[in-house]
Amino acid sequence: MSKRGDDIVRRDFQHGRLAYGFLWNRSSHERLGNQTGDGASLWAHLSTIHSGKIPEKPFTDLFYTRASSLKLKKMSLAGKVHLRKRLERGGSLSCSVDNDIVQKIRKYHRNRSDNSYRADHGIVPDFLEDDPFSVAAEVPVWSDRYKLSGHIDLIRIVDGTVQVCDYKPGTLDSTSKRFLESIPQVAAYGEMITHHLASTLREALEATLLPKVKCCIFDTHSSWHFGAEMFVTLDASGNLSDF
Repeated sequence: MSKRGDDIVRRDFQHGRLAYGFLWNRSSHERLGNQTGDGASLWAHLSTIHSGKIPEKPFTDLFYTRASSLKLKKMSLAGKVHLRKRLERGGSLSCSVDNDIVQKIRKYHRNRSDNSYRADHGIVPDFLEDDPFSVAAEVPVWSDRYKLSGHIDLIRIVDGTVQVCDYKPGTLDSTSKRFLESIPQVAAYGEMITHHLASTLREALEATLLPKVKCCIFDTHSSWHFGAEMFVTLDASGNLSDF
């Protein structure tokens, strides 16, 4: 394992029938900032997870919904295209085909000689080994308010902002469909991590009231970016299916 890999700590969780391996690169987190602001709030939350002191109920109770099962309300293809264009025009959604996270996931495929460019989620920990902005993977999140739970693929700290990232591999011609359908899930992750960070002693950490949290859906073809407030926006506008 690389020198950076030696700095990565792990905690395994068994949530229902599924096993998850939480990973945290603490040296990267320290370098990116863990003493003040959102970096300190995230450090407190990840420390709690690493200690194993997280509730079991959100991940096993049938009254809680997995964020990955969240969907947009039923609408026609034209309706979905209209929704995406409306989000883009309003500045709530932006798309990129060559930003740093896309370039890195392509690189990790090349390093593995994976010509499919659609490796499974086992490739995500490569970010913790190589990417200076990545701090944690398979991060459990939950919300008693929304009765939701889930596991974030990857958390990065970019320009002082906590970035919640979800890897959605697939073919180029299905990217837009996959990403649009994944917005409720990833937006929910953003909403939940925002509340986790806001629930720490933020005044003592000299942090602003609300954390800066952005969301990202990516594959080897492109990435979509939006704010964590997207979840509340979709819910309030009636664009989320019932959960």
